[in-house]
Amino acid sequence: MNPQTNNSSFEHTHWFHEIDFQTKVTQGLTAYLALNEAFLSIASRRHIITTAKHRIDLQYYIWENDAIGQLLLADLLHAADRGVKVRLLIDDQNGTQLDQSLRQLSLHPNFQIKLFNPYRFRKLRIIDYIFRFKHINHRMHNKLIIGDGQLAVTGGRNISREYFDASENFQFTDLDILFFGAAAQQANALFYNFWEDELSVSVSKILSKGSSEELQELRNQYELSELRRTQHQRQIDEAENYIHMLLKTKPVQWVNAEFIGDSPNKIRGQASKDELIAEQFFKIMGPPESQLELVSAYFVPKKRGLNFFKELIQNNIKIRVLTNSYLANDVPVVHAFYQKYRKELLASGVKLYEFKPYIQRKKRTWYEIITGNVIPAKGKNASRLHAKFFDLDGVVFIGSFNFDPRSAHLNTEVGLIIKSQQLQQELSQTLDQHLPTVAYELQLNTEGRIIWLEYKEDGSTTTHNQEPHTTKFQRFVIKLVSFLPIEWMV
Repeated sequence: MNPQTNNSSFEHTHWFHEIDFQTKVTQGLTAYLALNEAFLSIASRRHIITTAKHRIDLQYYIWENDAIGQLLLADLLHAADRGVKVRLLIDDQNGTQLDQSLRQLSLHPNFQIKLFNPYRFRKLRIIDYIFRFKHINHRMHNKLIIGDGQLAVTGGRNISREYFDASENFQFTDLDILFFGAAAQQANALFYNFWEDELSVSVSKILSKGSSEELQELRNQYELSELRRTQHQRQIDEAENYIHMLLKTKPVQWVNAEFIGDSPNKIRGQASKDELIAEQFFKIMGPPESQLELVSAYFVPKKRGLNFFKELIQNNIKIRVLTNSYLANDVPVVHAFYQKYRKELLASGVKLYEFKPYIQRKKRTWYEIITGNVIPAKGKNASRLHAKFFDLDGVVFIGSFNFDPRSAHLNTEVGLIIKSQQLQQELSQTLDQHLPTVAYELQLNTEGRIIWLEYKEDGSTTTHNQEPHTTKFQRFVIKLVSFLPIEWMV
């Protein structure tokens, strides 16, 4: 059975101190806190893990075997040691990098781990790609953590250093949201559907069985790991105290919200319309009436999307889109197919922006502060957009869904729809404030060619007549790839 929520957890959380909080949940309302900074996102996840009393459920597409991934696994092991039931579901696209840690953790009586849609030939995956491509090309792209069935975080971030301003190579700009209430109950139900699905396979059936000594070795390793050394623990606690303070003191916004997501049936090509997140968008949010703002790391509208935008523009609806520039895109093949639609989008009246590959970050990141490490400027400032959200007329979606064929048709996705004029205005104002510095604005010149406007801090503007900072060879490859018959899967 799916365990029921227990309201005895998170007593220190401000939301639970409201006299009528249970009434509001019964009324179908949800409280939320937007997490636009990596610091808040890592702190909120650790808050859920360290304060849970009964169970923690996690569902992720990527969980790297790096400092962040191991830090959270260590937290989960500590939670399991104090009696909390942990269920961890990771898509097997993640690879074999975590196999040893997962095998060791699965030995704990309170720690259950499953891999979603596992490869049959996990160490020779090319065999799966040759003989089982249609099956393994569908992935679980979900990102979700739930504590005691009550407090949850979803959004665009996977578990890896670059999602939390802690990478030496580059940083993803992303957005998550922490929420409690009716929508968290919906998230529980969706997680349970995936956990119980036949495509979710226990690691005990995939990996070789370890020994109890291995679990103790892992526990000792975590205690000695860099992020858990005594001299850093106080600073880590201070970082977590900040999110605790916000949850205790920040005014509670109770709104109508719905947690939505694809059914695991989508992987098998057996999902009904109601089980698809793309259909749920339109059913719940409805068509835009005055404006649409779309932020998508990977943006390939295809002809259907292009015609949809054109129709909205003809109805006097303002549209603003932010996606990655070529050099900021970590999946260049996506850019090859996106760039085919730019000119028509601009000609129709869509305001189009592309995220810069390099953004000056003058302040030390939270990771640098708590570890004492220094991330080289080149790596700290190298930037890529990974956020996925859109807002229209007082309604906001934040989740894992990109506006591309892969999210629409191949992968499963999740997210939270929030009906909040305040949140919509905050996100819109954030775009107004930061777009001139973090993105190029695309326009058509008098000859109908695309130009990229780069606004500088001194007030000047640089006009680029080609993809900024790309070579002729790179532009040739982009064009060449765009002719391949693979747009359906990017």
